[in-house]
Amino acid sequence: MKIINIFAVLILVFGSLHVLLFLGDDLPLKPDRHYPRWLKTVDVHTNQTSGIAFLKEAESKKYFLLADDIGDLWRFSIAQDTIFELKKLAFSESVQNFLAKFPKKDFEEIAYDKFTGDIFVSVEGNVPEVEKYVGIYQLKFSGNNFFADTIVSFEKIQIYTQKLFLKYVDNNIGYEGLAVSEKYLFLGLEGFENKSIFSDSTMIFVVDKKSKRIIKQLSTRNYKIQTICGLYCEGNNTLWGIDRNNAKIFRIKLNEKLDISEVKYYDAKGIIPKYKEYNYAAALESITMDNNANLYLVDDPWKKVYVPTKSILEKSDSTTVANFNQFIPIIYKFKLIN
Repeated sequence: MKIINIFAVLILVFGSLHVLLFLGDDLPLKPDRHYPRWLKTVDVHTNQTSGIAFLKEAESKKYFLLADDIGDLWRFSIAQDTIFELKKLAFSESVQNFLAKFPKKDFEEIAYDKFTGDIFVSVEGNVPEVEKYVGIYQLKFSGNNFFADTIVSFEKIQIYTQKLFLKYVDNNIGYEGLAVSEKYLFLGLEGFENKSIFSDSTMIFVVDKKSKRIIKQLSTRNYKIQTICGLYCEGNNTLWGIDRNNAKIFRIKLNEKLDISEVKYYDAKGIIPKYKEYNYAAALESITMDNNANLYLVDDPWKKVYVPTKSILEKSDSTTVANFNQFIPIIYKFKLIN
């Protein structure tokens, strides 16, 4: 999560008091009545969560992996729609030594490949040597079991061509969108930045899973998508994503040639748990879908900007204020209704 543009600043100033209108709002999504909720248990919470990936449902629990952009990974489960469990995952000594070299362990997106069982994490680059560290990394768990508590391998994948893969990355600008289908990896660039202002569009790369070669570049310039901060692939040709700066959920459908054939949007207002009448500039940065066509989104509460205005906090209870002051993320849930 990076420097925001002028439009996002306007959201910050006015969005806490008024419902903002955006074009689109035509995706068939229904907010779950139990959400949004604070992403915490009684005594545990994540920190700057920027990635979520659904794994499976087992024994009446839904299991996910979470990535924090401060270098933590979590196993997260939901029972009875509202009962949360969180377990911070450990890194083996060799992985700790490997990650110790990074200027910042800037984990952004996490993705699960249900076809192979692989887990991928997108890491942004930070100065110095941005291009050395930015990339897509494959994780391996102890015993090759993603229900194990220790990650024993953290290996960078070479995407070809590297020149094209690195063409648009910059300090704190990388592939915050990462999704997997049966044949492809989809890499969504956070955005293009010029003097701290994001451009009006960004880019999605389609990567062949076998060759790791970029086979398609998709510009969002004609589709009102300014930033990509989360991606999820439904089936083989439908991409769900988050445009943080425009506060939208979007759905892109691709044709057989992997060209964009349809784009629809949903207004993704930031809502405070217990106070659904209040809106604020939430930094929604991660998205996934479970086995029942429910979408889950998590905000990354950037400590400099994305908190409600003082007037909103003054009208909130002490627990809500404490949660915001501790920068605890909020999780949202939507049902795809057709």
